[in-house]
Amino acid sequence: MDDNCADCQELETAAETPSNLPVTTGRAAWLRTLNVTDAPAHTDNPHCGSIGHVLPFPESCHLAKSFGFDAVNADRSFLKEQGPGEAINLLNHYNLRPGAFAFSAAFNECYSNTDFDHSIAAFEQDLSLCREAGFKCCVGYVQPSSDRLDYYEHFALLCERLKRIMPLLEMYDVRLGLEFIGPTTMRKKRKYDFIHTMDGVRSLIAAANAQKYVGIKLDALHWYTSGAGLLDIEKLCPEEVVYVEIMDGLKGNYDRFSMPEFQRELPGATAVIDITGMIKKLDALGFEGPVVVEPWNARIREMNPSEAVRSIKSALDSILKKAGVAV
Repeated sequence: MDDNCADCQELETAAETPSNLPVTTGRAAWLRTLNVTDAPAHTDNPHCGSIGHVLPFPESCHLAKSFGFDAVNADRSFLKEQGPGEAINLLNHYNLRPGAFAFSAAFNECYSNTDFDHSIAAFEQDLSLCREAGFKCCVGYVQPSSDRLDYYEHFALLCERLKRIMPLLEMYDVRLGLEFIGPTTMRKKRKYDFIHTMDGVRSLIAAANAQKYVGIKLDALHWYTSGAGLLDIEKLCPEEVVYVEIMDGLKGNYDRFSMPEFQRELPGATAVIDITGMIKKLDALGFEGPVVVEPWNARIREMNPSEAVRSIKSALDSILKKAGVAV
């Protein structure tokens, strides 16, 4: 991975909400969400973090309906080219709910202040288009290390940037979910350590007084590799969790501190991570939002899109059912 910004490369206002928003029939809490349109950082280029396939938004909606998903994530390029109305029409046609969209501000330390300043206008455009199409949450992550800034300098920078972003989130009534990157393998290369735990993200949010519109994007592998447990989830407030990603860890000669980031299994496949316990705690907490399968798995990536979607949907339904969440 690149030593500069590898993490970044991998990985109307509320009062004027239009009346033709997508139909919101179906599940009210756990939104089983298909993500084949995710994009990193502040670029328009999609990546294959979720299932190894990037598909046009109409095809994403078609597959989501075909395999019984509740929601799809936004495709910002489609919204810019075709407009929110076309996205709404597709969601309504397939009886799907809006999931989330990618946080497009140049937020992390690897971007200069000039990069960040220039990204704000594009981020506001994304907020406007996505919110008009009914999407009320966006998701990003916090870079877990740095060669340039020590912990305190890094924290101050992101706190200031979060404060700059807050008025836009409030204006468009959108919640941002920030993901902590837990694996030790992602922190070894760089000189300075940074936030890589749930409480680290919570502290950043609190320092920016941003808790009303910023919460946690909770990735099961990052939760596991950060050393967190079920009690850490149990003690959260319901509104803190914006978005959930589930998968399983690799079997073999690994522990929490040697588990790789970009090699994973379908949820429930290995029982290395207590996904069932995690889901039970989130359900008891009252979680309401998108849940996405993110396996980073070569076998899934090599399948054709329909087979891949079928595979992740089967694993998702199976683990939710095991945890006692109705599907």
